[in-house]
Amino acid sequence: MGALIAYLNNNTINRHMSSHTVAHVSSVVPDNNFGITLPLRLELILKEDSSYGVYALLPKSQVGYTSSGWYELDSDGIFFVIGKHKRLKLEPKRNGVIEQLFVRQGAFDGHMKLVKLGEHSAALVGSKVALHMIY
Repeated sequence: MGALIAYLNNNTINRHMSSHTVAHVSSVVPDNNFGITLPLRLELILKEDSSYGVYALLPKSQVGYTSSGWYELDSDGIFFVIGKHKRLKLEPKRNGVIEQLFVRQGAFDGHMKLVKLGEHSAALVGSKVALHMIY
């Protein structure tokens, strides 16, 4: 998976970004061919006071979370520090391993590298996630 944040042409941050993409999770064991592809929706709002909000959902599984905290820009990207994290209460929901990993505390925090892809899109790439974002 991945995450994205984008700069406008004047180096200010676009305040609202969204990603409607697919997450692919596969086994790291060479002899195991396990893999699953899940639709993913993520909304990211950056506020002028250096706080952020995230809404993330696996629509097929009806599992997701909201998260908020603080962010800091640097020359490579953005550093997210989680403040609050809450699992969405949706029914019916699946509670498999992948869903549990997706909604875990710390699912959206840490340093993410910023890669501008076009006039209205960018990629935010972290150690656990890489998302194509539209703004």
